[in-house]
Amino acid sequence: LKMSLTEEDDDYIVDSREMSPLPSGDDVSNGVQSANGTPLKQRPDARVPDMQLGRCRYVRLHDNVNYVAAALIVRGNPGEEEVLLIQEAKKKSYGKWYMPAGRVEAGETLDETVHREVLEETGYTCEVVELLGMQVQGSGWYRFAFVANITGGDLKTKPDEESLCAQWFPVKDVKAKKMEMRSSDFIKLVDEAVSYRKNKAIVEIPPLMPVNVNIRGLFVEFMIFKNNLNDSRVEVLVHRSIPDEDALAVHDQPFPTCEFGFEYFFAMVVAKCYKHLLEEGANVVFSPSSIARLKCLPAPMDSLEHGLAVRVACEHKKSSSKGAVRSPSRYHWIPIENPEIRQALRLGKHQYRPSLHML
Repeated sequence: LKMSLTEEDDDYIVDSREMSPLPSGDDVSNGVQSANGTPLKQRPDARVPDMQLGRCRYVRLHDNVNYVAAALIVRGNPGEEEVLLIQEAKKKSYGKWYMPAGRVEAGETLDETVHREVLEETGYTCEVVELLGMQVQGSGWYRFAFVANITGGDLKTKPDEESLCAQWFPVKDVKAKKMEMRSSDFIKLVDEAVSYRKNKAIVEIPPLMPVNVNIRGLFVEFMIFKNNLNDSRVEVLVHRSIPDEDALAVHDQPFPTCEFGFEYFFAMVVAKCYKHLLEEGANVVFSPSSIARLKCLPAPMDSLEHGLAVRVACEHKKSSSKGAVRSPSRYHWIPIENPEIRQALRLGKHQYRPSLHML
């Protein structure tokens, strides 16, 4: 079912009776308290997505969707960092250097793929620290990059079908492309990993990892936020059923959400939904460049629920007046005064969020 976001609201807002709610995952509190000091326990509320651009009858790994998991492993002092690369054994890229990465296999979690690929390609065991970024091409290919640290094993020196060997390279040499690379598309991820290490040393950053829950379809959740000029105040666009920040803190799906099918590219979904949500659309909101939550579980192997639900962080331009809501009966702006709630939503000042790259 294709729906144009330039038509009248009633023509493309799906009736909630036609759609299934998203699973919310485990019941968590995040340690957040209300203004009166009462702990706010998050309810596993499942809201029906309120926008639809096509629909996936099912999502199954290697059938209609592909996931890749990669590891960015950096060591060394600031200015002297080294990154771990592997020398490819594949015929089409034989002898070229790249980050440890590989296809997620059905039945694995995303971080289990990282552990397996790092061991097979580098000889090391590792700990997966945090999601570094998500790259999406079209609507059926996703690569998830993770920050990882070495915990054991030995550097691989003997070739096999997984890789020829592994080697540490100075980051400055990688950025200068002083070795033959399979592709230079990972250099920006190396930059992000180096930046992550620097910021991690300055600010305590709670890790963001995928929520392992099955998703039957593809969903994007829009966390549109607006900071004032000095970042002392933040407002977010939420459903009308969310009256204030306390309700925001306990609801699993408070933000506008769109279900989409493979016929719509991810970037197209973002553009169309911007137009639907705000009168000025992309004129007042930057294209999303980070994510605040990811739900994805490509297991068990025979499941038809290998889809994902990603919460994209969409920053409203500070220089623009607060965007007028196209459907004020559905959505409204609310302020977030509680710093703990801001942090739980990953809206704290200087707080880390994994990057989003729409290729």
